[in-house]
Amino acid sequence: MNNDQMNGCLSKAVALFRNSPNMEDDEIYVALIHQSVESRIAARLVEFVPLAYGRVLLANSGVRFSDSFTRRLSNGKVSEPQLLSSEPVWNAAVAYARTEIAMGVSAEDFKLMAYRSAEFQGVNQMLFQGSELKNIACTPPLLPWTKDGPDVESLG
Repeated sequence: MNNDQMNGCLSKAVALFRNSPNMEDDEIYVALIHQSVESRIAARLVEFVPLAYGRVLLANSGVRFSDSFTRRLSNGKVSEPQLLSSEPVWNAAVAYARTEIAMGVSAEDFKLMAYRSAEFQGVNQMLFQGSELKNIACTPPLLPWTKDGPDVESLG
């Protein structure tokens, strides 16, 4: 997939996240497939876009982030850690988020994306409990879907 195609997919995902903030991840995934996004790419977009926005928002905060992730396997076990940088959708999502900041996207629109990230929510929860940003270190995120994404049939 070339950069223009990836940016087109990212644009669709970001629009869905922003325009439908109450949609669940599996609903966003199905909506992306209905917009002609290949299922594996749709799954990665749902997993990585909010995570990327959360990390870009907190980039200079002092929070320490893992450079890897783990994934739920089809047998229910958890994969070995994998580098986020090994995932093309991750790299594109981070670049897309940074570009939005450079282009002047509103703080509200940017935060709307970051708030979808479980990692970002965890940092907020730790702040609420009295932690300081400089003392927070995040473990590798655990992605709940297998590499192929969820089975659309099972989503209803």
